[in-house]
Amino acid sequence: GASELVQKQVAKACEGKAPYTAIIVDREAALEYDFGNVDVKVDYKGHFAQLTQLKQDNPSIKILPSFGGWTMSEPFHAMVQDPKAMEHFSKTAVELIAQYPFFDGIDLDWEYPGGGGLTTSPWNPDTKLSDEQKAKERDAFTYLVKTMRADLDKLEESTKREYELSTAVGVGPKAAQIDWSEAQQYLTNMFAMTYDFLGGWGPQTGHLTNLHATERSWWGMGADVFINQMIELGIPSEKLVLGAAFYGRGWQGTKDFDGTLPKGDLVSEKGAEFGTGEHGYFMFWDLLKNYGADQGYAYKYDEQAQAPFLWNDKEKVFISFEDQRSIKAKVEWAKSTKLGGIFTWELSGDPSGELVEIMHQEMNK
Repeated sequence: GASELVQKQVAKACEGKAPYTAIIVDREAALEYDFGNVDVKVDYKGHFAQLTQLKQDNPSIKILPSFGGWTMSEPFHAMVQDPKAMEHFSKTAVELIAQYPFFDGIDLDWEYPGGGGLTTSPWNPDTKLSDEQKAKERDAFTYLVKTMRADLDKLEESTKREYELSTAVGVGPKAAQIDWSEAQQYLTNMFAMTYDFLGGWGPQTGHLTNLHATERSWWGMGADVFINQMIELGIPSEKLVLGAAFYGRGWQGTKDFDGTLPKGDLVSEKGAEFGTGEHGYFMFWDLLKNYGADQGYAYKYDEQAQAPFLWNDKEKVFISFEDQRSIKAKVEWAKSTKLGGIFTWELSGDPSGELVEIMHQEMNK
């Protein structure tokens, strides 16, 4: 799933190492390139020097490296076939963070245990995991986080520091593929990916990260529904973190829509063939700058769903996104539901910090 460039970086970083060793993929960016603006005395440059500076300036901040992601989760499916492979990954991941004092733990972004990721689509008979594989991965995920928690506990004994272990969680059927009643005890936080409900990969058109499901929601999708499912599956609410999107998803050729409220049967000809460096994907800052009234876009807000969208009636373009108003609603709901907090994917969509600021203000009211 990863690009050819990234695959080359991985191959280079893995030279001479045992299979399933935790690695830094892009060593040049992480350790070698001089981004400047740091005064910390460390024997490396790159992002890690930047993070060291960030930690020095903000000692209470928690910084965790994440393993996996949408394009790099394929190795997990092979690794979890063998307990020794999982133990080796855990050991080397903990050894890696021990080298860099600014790290406060590890985040697992396996997308997804039981399948449903880039290389394990359930809609493709060639990539769909069997029930036997799903059951094996369900047990293996628990073993993996149990092993990692034990290795982090050993590191705590030597450093006298606390280390977190967190994971990203897919919503809906993906969340049910994990035995949360067992796994959650080893995890500090679980980050619910309550976004990308819809996108330009399909004709269905509507909200990508609405807080509330409504009678108009396609397949009854809403962050509230997914979060409540996770709590029912055994995740303690105080460990569950609600996701917000600092980006939008868009479609063109939207059919039979008058710009009011999207319904469950709303469809478009295709995903938008433009965006912020990627078709159909729009960073929040880009929407503010280039998708306003002057460009033919009208701002709309679905109060029932707590979700904003942009509509260009002339071009028949529908863009779903997140803004201050929807984030405020999410924070209020997260607090009333006694969740652990709110997080975002991802920060570069909001370089001015206005969405982060509203998150901070509302969480600390």
